[in-house]
Amino acid sequence: MQKREKSFGIQMLSVQPDTKPKGCAGCNRKIKDRFLLKALDKFWHEDCLKCACCDCRLGEVGSTLYTKANLILCRRDYLR
Repeated sequence: MQKREKSFGIQMLSVQPDTKPKGCAGCNRKIKDRFLLKALDKFWHEDCLKCACCDCRLGEVGSTLYTKANLILCRRDYLR
């Protein structure tokens, strides 16, 4: 039986100055930027949420990411 792959939404959030900085799921550093991304129930720097194949920044190419074989992918690479 083949495992069904999924798509997930990406949210861009404004960082509130009075909140504790969140840790990035990609690089494990604190997010001190003005904006952050929330995807897969985790927080990311805009530069850290990238496609595992083509390295495109997923927050710039749409509001959806895809997973296949434990990789985070853009739509184009997911459909290949």
